[in-house]
Amino acid sequence: MTSRRCCHNRAVVLYVYAIAAVAVTPECDAVDDTRHFGAVAAGGVAGIYTPVDGDAFSQEVIDRRAGDLEWLGAIGYRHQAVMAELMKSTAIIPLRAFTMFSSETSLRDYLLSNREPLLKMLGRLDGKREFTLRIELDPQRWSDALAGRVESLRVLSAEIEAASSGKAFLLRKKLDEEKKRASREAEQQLVGEIETAVAEKLACDVVSESRVQRDGAFPQINVLIERDEESRLQELHLALADRYANEGVTLAITGPWPPYSFTTNV
Repeated sequence: MTSRRCCHNRAVVLYVYAIAAVAVTPECDAVDDTRHFGAVAAGGVAGIYTPVDGDAFSQEVIDRRAGDLEWLGAIGYRHQAVMAELMKSTAIIPLRAFTMFSSETSLRDYLLSNREPLLKMLGRLDGKREFTLRIELDPQRWSDALAGRVESLRVLSAEIEAASSGKAFLLRKKLDEEKKRASREAEQQLVGEIETAVAEKLACDVVSESRVQRDGAFPQINVLIERDEESRLQELHLALADRYANEGVTLAITGPWPPYSFTTNV
């Protein structure tokens, strides 16, 4: 179907939320605060969408309202709510907010052109959900724990213990500088340890995100697990929390989320 026009002669475009294994529509508010949803099925997959005013959702308007946190927040909240509803009944490949198609024809063409990789990805995601383990570090306790993780810091700490007061003062300044240098390396080691523990316990797909990837925020580990493995993830969460508590490491678990971390090529 070609691009349509609504009663006020405004172009209608499709705001597409996700690619789904079956053509279902959710029972919740759409991004434009209506309950208007549609689905285009082609090649064994379906695109779930809301028809929206093309002027109100034009790239120019989106760019102009980039600083309007209330508007963006409302869009983001409804977008995620739709995703959560869809996940209750089908496997989905979540699309980023403001993924637009000009018409049902263009959406159908996309589905048919990408049928094989979409089917493969939906098969991989079927019956699974994404959870996040966020690694939070208490600055002082983590700094104190570094000496136990980094050999050079252990040696320097031992020197301080045996040194005279004047030399110890200078060595402590050196230790502080060395801790700053070693902190990133130790943090990467910590993330690697937790990632390995998760993979061994759950035999699942894992994606780690460092501080650099998260623009300075705490690192996190995203896991894609079978629906019936959530209790095992909770058990692992408790075990890891106990294991690292003395180092000032706190693990926060959140989810389930749409599997964005495992559909990055879409």
